[in-house]
Amino acid sequence: MKSRLLLAALLFSSCAAIAQVAPGVATTTPNPEYPLHLRILSSQRSNNRFGVHGFGHGDLIDAQIRGFDYTFDCSVGFLHNEHPDEFYMGRWKKPDQKIEIMVQKVGSTHVDKCDINVAMKPEPYGKYPKSMTQPPPAAAPVP
Repeated sequence: MKSRLLLAALLFSSCAAIAQVAPGVATTTPNPEYPLHLRILSSQRSNNRFGVHGFGHGDLIDAQIRGFDYTFDCSVGFLHNEHPDEFYMGRWKKPDQKIEIMVQKVGSTHVDKCDINVAMKPEPYGKYPKSMTQPPPAAAPVP
């Protein structure tokens, strides 16, 4: 009987610890090794003993803004961007398939990295000025 109570207490405490994993936010310290800017517009996540798993959609802000759907399995989850000027910094691990982003723990300078699997879309999910969503003009031929 004691072993059953001990096992139940251990399981309850480990489940409570899993449920209390706070999500990270976009880091504000520029890093030239992470040139991509990603706006996370929606994020759903769940925690279990193996980590944090989630999905959502966002926009890759580059010369042309494109939308993407994503999934992830990481040690820490992350919040969507509240402010229009806020973004996650990232870099391609596999072009048009996988991006590594930087996630900062709230109240800390510690930065985690998380790989997100992406499915790129031709149009952004967010609303932007028309000048931002158009591809750059082709260079004029040199006479």
